[in-house]
Amino acid sequence: MRRLAFLTLVLVAACGSGTPELRFDEAVPADLRELASATWDDFTAAFPARQSCIAPLTLAGDRDLDAQAAYVPDRRTVHVRIPGTAGLLRNALVHEFAHHVEFTCHEELAELRPAFLAAQGFPADAGWFDAEAWEVTPSEHFAEAAIEAVLGRRLRNRDVLITDEAVAVVADWGAGN
Repeated sequence: MRRLAFLTLVLVAACGSGTPELRFDEAVPADLRELASATWDDFTAAFPARQSCIAPLTLAGDRDLDAQAAYVPDRRTVHVRIPGTAGLLRNALVHEFAHHVEFTCHEELAELRPAFLAAQGFPADAGWFDAEAWEVTPSEHFAEAAIEAVLGRRLRNRDVLITDEAVAVVADWGAGN
């Protein structure tokens, strides 16, 4: 029995916790690292069923960024404008973390799309990334719904209406329901 317990402990240690990794660009200040780490922990906890497909992600601070934040898929990097208030930074981080999930869990996301599109009132054949404006792009609505699923409320982009049903679809998908 002791040997079995020891082997189980070794296996758990070798495999790790399975939590996706958040890395930092060397120029990211300590306070942003702390905030981003806590936000990443909250985000990954809200998406336990998707942790196996969430690839490592790098965070970079940018004092000259025009937007609050931006995701660069081919580099798996989130750039966030600093400085910023903790609340707005958390909202921006979760939004961009959701875009990261779209790209690294794209096969799994296919099962979410029909229900999410219906919950947000989009046509079933709506292009996920293609729309005439940011405010009517399903991908952006998904990222905004993720903010509500993880943090409970959004502090920005309040003019983009997210239905309670869409938030529930995202939360259920993240939980594997």
